[in-house]
Amino acid sequence: MKTDKKEIAALLLAELKVYINSGFDHRFSHFDHLGNEDLYLSLHDKADIKAVASLFEKHTGRVITITPYVVDNGFEIAYHFDVRGVVLTVTLLTEDGTVDSITPNLKSADWAEREMQDLFNIKLIGHPNPDRLILDEKMAKGIFKEYMTLSDAMTGAATNTLWEQINEAKGEQNG
Repeated sequence: MKTDKKEIAALLLAELKVYINSGFDHRFSHFDHLGNEDLYLSLHDKADIKAVASLFEKHTGRVITITPYVVDNGFEIAYHFDVRGVVLTVTLLTEDGTVDSITPNLKSADWAEREMQDLFNIKLIGHPNPDRLILDEKMAKGIFKEYMTLSDAMTGAATNTLWEQINEAKGEQNG
């Protein structure tokens, strides 16, 4: 029997209420004319991201990507999950720059988490392979956030000047 996306979305929201101990705010849902379902929620406690990952593992879901943002009191991290065409975006706040790794539950989180670690120096607790993914070992972790957020870079705001500054910082570390 085929389950439609509205049923999957309703099931996920119901199960999230059971899986997440500290609660969450269901910010909104978006249902478009093509039948796509997008759900948005924010966790009250960053530790509950492990429960979300466990639920998505149960439903054979995957991580689409993870997007960290620099905010006044730390980082907001948006996790974008997919289960059979239903997209769930879960945000959390980390004031101390640490977050539990969800890679042990969802292997699809591996590179996105390591990228977040490299570029923003967000410490991943329990990651099975915390080696750097994209930055040279000589560069400081989190150096990218000193110049611009990843979201700005992804919108095309990155310039040669950014990379010149990163290379200059790299030279100062070696010097």
